[in-house]
Amino acid sequence: MTTILNKSCPVNATAYTYIIGRIRAMERGLLNNRLLENALKAEDLEQALRILSELPYINEVLQNAAKNPISLDQALTEHFWDTLNEILKNQTIAPIGIFFQMIYDFNSLKLIMKRHLTKSPNDNEYPVSFDWKRVLRFVSGERNEYLNDVYRKAIDDTLAGYENVHTAQVIENLMDRAFLMEVKSLADNCESKVIKNWFIAYFMFAYLRSALRAKFQQTKIDLFRSIYWDNPYIHFEDLAEIVTGADEKVVETIIHLGFRELLPHDVEYKNDPRFLSEMEKNMDNYLMKFLRPYRIQAFGPEPVFGFLYAKFTDVRNLRIILHGKYFQTSENEIKRKLRECYYE
Repeated sequence: MTTILNKSCPVNATAYTYIIGRIRAMERGLLNNRLLENALKAEDLEQALRILSELPYINEVLQNAAKNPISLDQALTEHFWDTLNEILKNQTIAPIGIFFQMIYDFNSLKLIMKRHLTKSPNDNEYPVSFDWKRVLRFVSGERNEYLNDVYRKAIDDTLAGYENVHTAQVIENLMDRAFLMEVKSLADNCESKVIKNWFIAYFMFAYLRSALRAKFQQTKIDLFRSIYWDNPYIHFEDLAEIVTGADEKVVETIIHLGFRELLPHDVEYKNDPRFLSEMEKNMDNYLMKFLRPYRIQAFGPEPVFGFLYAKFTDVRNLRIILHGKYFQTSENEIKRKLRECYYE
């Protein structure tokens, strides 16, 4: 199997000494619960931005962006991408950042494929490891364009899948399938047991949330099957039980899979968006808690990976708060969507 990852996560802990030193400085720009709560209580977008000006690095990013959702989104995304590239440019430790690069790459491939196959206008272009125009030409039939073999295969599989069903959902499913195959490859090749187990948890959660979404959207099981890839961690039969089974079987199946702690405590399952939203939030918080104990390590890949996930989560939380203040969403509604911070 051809993968994006050409080497395993390096086991030499001292290889991370320099970048961990840089991370200790950059961590001053991470959100904490106090700042998050204060921004949440802000009366409007301007006040929220003033509160967040306490954050090093983020302050400059937000102050230089136009005060609208699209510009703020773009500024935050580019900030994370710049931070990620500081990791990726060091070839010795670059594999630690590949997961986050893939998130951006595969999301952009989805947009490119939708633009091409459904003829939908989409001028948004996010930071990626490849040239958008080259990929558009490749998708349009110019096969002499260079593209990573993993992305070439994902595109070809998606083109073939769409030809069979002509629905935009299959684009999402097949691209997600290709991405999750790469996540499993990262787990298989990672010498850090902590990060390996984190990848496995992420992999399983991704399939579980896909099944819950498919049930809510009443997706046909044959279409849902297009996202699945045989693996030793989660079986299709269990996911199908969620997608097609009775509502009362959903919680039972989730417990059977070993995910009882992810179930919302105050939300009864009724196949509604609130249950799904709470489950997804609990999954993200679980992944954060998994990494948090390793942030004080002086050596090894774990604090580097944890910092990148913390920064990735911060961008998401900032987006939720700033969009909420711009659209005057209630404080409770915004708070319900926020993820836990790296620093408690």
